[in-house]
Formats: sequence, C-alpha cells, structure tokens
Amino acid sequence: MAEQPDSSGRAFGLELFRLDGRAAIVTGGGGALGTAMARGLANAGASVLVVDRDERAAEATVGLLREGGADAFAVPADVTDETAVEATVARAVDRWGRLDILINSAGIGARGAAADYERARWEQVLSINLTGTFLFCRAAGNVMLEAGDGRIVNIASIAGLVGYQGNPAYLASKGGVVQLTRALAVEWATRGVRVNAIAPGVIASPMVAVQVSREPEFYDAFRARHPVGRFGQAQELVGPALFLCSDASSFVTGHILAVDGGYTAM
Repeated sequence: MAEQPDSSGRAFGLELFRLDGRAAIVTGGGGALGTAMARGLANAGASVLVVDRDERAAEATVGLLREGGADAFAVPADVTDETAVEATVARAVDRWGRLDILINSAGIGARGAAADYERARWEQVLSINLTGTFLFCRAAGNVMLEAGDGRIVNIASIAGLVGYQGNPAYLASKGGVVQLTRALAVEWATRGVRVNAIAPGVIASPMVAVQVSREPEFYDAFRARHPVGRFGQAQELVGPALFLCSDASSFVTGHILAVDGGYTAM
C-alpha cells in the first residue's frame, strides 16, 4: 500500500534550511572552517556562540556575524579543559535559554613519520581533535537530551576514512571522531538528538598553506588525488553544515558526509 501524502503542514522548500530562533555553538570558530560555518548559521537565522582558544580570532568572527545582524558572542576556551567546556555550554544556555546546535570544528594537525612520532605530539592531537570533541558533545548533548531536540555536527576528515602517510595521530583522531559520531547517533537516536559528521577533503586555509610550503610535492600529489583537481574552500562546507543542522536532514543521523571533491570515491 502506498504511503499517504504528508498533510502535517511540514515545510517543503528552502525554509527547511532556516535556523531562526535556534542557538548554536561553534568550536574552532576563529579558524577558516569555523568562521565560514558560523557565518552560514548566522545568515540562516541562528544565534551563535563562537569558541576558540585564540580570543582575538573568536572576536574577529563575532564581529563578522554582528555586522550581518546576528546575535553572537565569543568565549575563549580550551576544548580539552572539561571545566571550561561545561562553563561554555552553560553560558550559551544562560544567554538564550536553549542550545539547539553544536558544530565541533576545533582541531589541529601535526605531520610526522610514525617511526619517530613523539608521544607528546600524539597526545596533543588526540586530546584536541577527539577528546575535545567528546567533551563538547557530552556537555551540549546533555542539554539537548533534556530538551528532547538537538543537532551535533562533528568535523571529521577524509583522514578518518582512508589512510595516507605521515600523519598517524591526525588519522587516528579523525577515525575516532567518525566512530564517536556513530556511537552517539545510535545512543541518542530515540531521544531527539541527531549526530552527524562532515569529512572534508583538503580545504585551503592558512594552516594548510603552511604545510603545503613545507611539503609541496606531497601536497601536489594529494591535490591530484582529488578528482575535481583542486582543494576545497572553507565556504564549501557551509551548505553541508546547514543541511545537517537544519530540519532538511530530519531523518539523517550517524552519517559521515564526505565533502572531498570525490577523493573517497576513488
């Protein structure tokens, strides 16, 4: 028997992507990726708390959001500091009385051969990329679970889906983010909280530019592995983020959305 037409009054157009009245936190919001996604959320109507350990970078992002008329403020915080994470989430709830969206964009990379990769570097990358993501997911998730509604988007990477040389801690951390996303999505699926991840290919940014200057041949080969023949731009994450943060993706959870110019299709 065919399903009956939907007569619930749900939206069917671009309004599905609107975030009016929603409150969001974006970690790593002072970086290129975080700034782009924070602007996307704000332009769709959300209020945004920008988190970054670099206070000046966070404030710069907030300035851009406010220029567009958004309600936004910055909190300098270390995502690995459990007390700071809890306090940051509490500030969002204190200001807006709710928390609807979390984008975990804070992360670092530290390339190096596995045979002599320093333990301190390994622990730093895992602590920021994976533990920091978990701490914000847990703190924000508890607020969302109580409300019975919420969207979490973790920024993973193609490094969490495929292997390549010279970045063992980054690959391990992003693989962990992929599995953390799936674990939370399954655990919270019946409680109104959707958890998904975006897995970007190489996205042009100041941080990546530094690495390219250090290893031009490696990155030339890496670029060639992207079927579209180029690296991505930060703004190309905005559409995917809006999709996963909005009602447009209401039946999507536990999904890892590759935004990679076709890299993982190879």
